[in-house]
Amino acid sequence: MSRAKEKLAFGAGLLAAVLAASPAVAHAQFGDIFSAILSTITGTIGGALNEIHQIQADVLRTEQEVLYPLSLIHQAESYIATIKASYRGWMNNVFAIRINSANLLTPRNLESVFLSGRTAQIGNFNQIYTSTYGAQPAMGAAPTLNLQMMDIEDATAKDATAQAIAADQATATMLQTAQRIEDESQTTAPGTADMVSAEARTAELASMAMQHKLLAYELRERAMELAHRGTILKQSTTNAQQLHQQLLNNLGGGN
Repeated sequence: MSRAKEKLAFGAGLLAAVLAASPAVAHAQFGDIFSAILSTITGTIGGALNEIHQIQADVLRTEQEVLYPLSLIHQAESYIATIKASYRGWMNNVFAIRINSANLLTPRNLESVFLSGRTAQIGNFNQIYTSTYGAQPAMGAAPTLNLQMMDIEDATAKDATAQAIAADQATATMLQTAQRIEDESQTTAPGTADMVSAEARTAELASMAMQHKLLAYELRERAMELAHRGTILKQSTTNAQQLHQQLLNNLGGGN
């Protein structure tokens, strides 16, 4: 029995020694693997990442110094801020100056409409215009030529006033657009300046088109004035011819 107990005790001790040694071996093996992985990350891969970061930093520095120089951009932003602070308030006050000068009630109402800068007021303009300048005489109340001259000149005056009201409204819109573009130019990101410039160019073309339209109407008004003078000369000539004929008839020399 003692012999068997000795064998059993020896086997248990051997098993305990194996179990005690196994974790140390496993830990040593996994530690070597982790060390290899860490060495690869911090060595080969880490060096490549550092090079990539250096390249990115060089590209960013080139963009900031050559393509989008931050110092110049900040100078431009400061310049725009100075302009806005110096002139925007003053310009808005100039455009807001009231220039109404009519005193009597009916002319004052007419002036208020054509200085309103709102196209919605055009519908009320005809009635106020007639109240101020008088109604068109009925047919037969004056020579046909005179009636026609009065009619076309009233129409031209009304059309010109309507165009002026629309132009004032468009001008107010263009001023708002200009201020918005100015604000955008102060905060625009590098690389988008061309977009803001294109928007400003479009607004400029729209403003020029409006100016040309007003100029064309001014030329039409001038043409109407010349036509009016021509009509008066024609009428004077006709009256002179009729008077000459009457004199000849009274003197017995007419046909």
